[in-house]
Amino acid sequence: MKATRFVSIAMILGAAACGSGQKTQSGLGSGKAPPPPPHVGDAKPDAPDAPKREISKDAKGDYQAALDFYSAQEKGGWNESGCKQSADKFSAVAREHKLVEAQYMVGRSLHNCNLLEDAEKAYQAAIAMKSNHAQSISNLGEIYFRDGKTSAAKDYWTNAIKANPKLIAARNNIASLDLEEMRKPDTDAAKWTALEADARQNLSNALAVDNDNVKSYVLYGLVYMEGRQKNKNRLDLAKLLLDEGAKRTDKYAPLENARGLYFLYRNNLSEALNHFSKAVELDPKFAEARMNVGLITLGFRKYDVARDQFQKVLELQPKNYDAIIGLGIAARGMNDLDAAETAYKKAKDLDGSRGDAFYNLGVLYKDFKAAKQADLKASQEAYRTARGFFQQFGEKKGTDADKQEAKDNIADCDKVIKQLDEFIKNMANQPPPAPTPPPAPTPAPAAPPAK
Repeated sequence: MKATRFVSIAMILGAAACGSGQKTQSGLGSGKAPPPPPHVGDAKPDAPDAPKREISKDAKGDYQAALDFYSAQEKGGWNESGCKQSADKFSAVAREHKLVEAQYMVGRSLHNCNLLEDAEKAYQAAIAMKSNHAQSISNLGEIYFRDGKTSAAKDYWTNAIKANPKLIAARNNIASLDLEEMRKPDTDAAKWTALEADARQNLSNALAVDNDNVKSYVLYGLVYMEGRQKNKNRLDLAKLLLDEGAKRTDKYAPLENARGLYFLYRNNLSEALNHFSKAVELDPKFAEARMNVGLITLGFRKYDVARDQFQKVLELQPKNYDAIIGLGIAARGMNDLDAAETAYKKAKDLDGSRGDAFYNLGVLYKDFKAAKQADLKASQEAYRTARGFFQQFGEKKGTDADKQEAKDNIADCDKVIKQLDEFIKNMANQPPPAPTPPPAPTPAPAAPPAK
């Protein structure tokens, strides 16, 4: 079994950005189910003679003033004060002129600083003004997704598309959910095919609306990378899509991470590392790219570089299981066996259903700690400990190849344990060594010659 796994790009969500670094408000994670999305029906084109909404000159002017303030804040970088001031300005416009667009921008302003509870209320207020306001519905989906309510998020994104089929963000988000489902090992062939078709349809529609949407190109490329084991031509299609994205920008971290994955699947590790590293340079908080840098540098035995990357990941995501495992492997490579064991046990305690920690603990005791024991009984005990971890690993979910590898390690441990047992017994049955004779007396020095 491989001791490390490459982590793919995370969900690419197309709603409000959150670059300010502000902490998410508490409360959303209470476990309470979100309200169901509003019933919007399918969007229909306006009739030619449908009356157009009249917006007064004052309303347009007030909205533009609030939008100018928003744009200035966005250009300078968001902070909590700026987000709240922007929200207040749009809120005043919404109250005065009953503009749903202004109420939506209240939520968008707060969303930029991760003030998600207040943003949620603002978007819900926009929906109360106009039940089929697609942007508000879509951004609520993002909020619920971040809160771990994936099913609710998908319902909101689906309804947002019904309200506005040209809404790119919601289509990208649904495609990203499809992609994650495609990657699950227990997804059967029929479901996988349906998920791929849904993702491709949404991404094709998104690109039909905006042929320069880089997120759609990245997701499309990642979708084609799936299934590459059975059809390597999919990698060629993925490259074409990623190259199209690269024509539009060279400063998008998820694109560089995806290009790194492409070269990884082509077994060009040096080029993969270049792209993963560029992704980290573009976005130092991009944990997935840092994971991939760490995992490749582990393979290159640059253990100190890998350790630093995994530590950065854990600063961003303290409960990242794979980063903890990677940190243990880096420590093992640097011959810090105690630190490696601490990391593996931390991962085991974090998620006991996964087998990685058990396998790596088995390797640590079998191939490293047992060999360092000068005492034969202590070495034998290390092999027994290793055997126990491999056995526990065999009880976890995994491939047949991984299970067989664990069985082979158990057999090796059993063989060495038996050999050590026989050797210890033979040593015990040996007669005691003969006593060492005392050293011969030192002869007296010769008499000096007579003069």
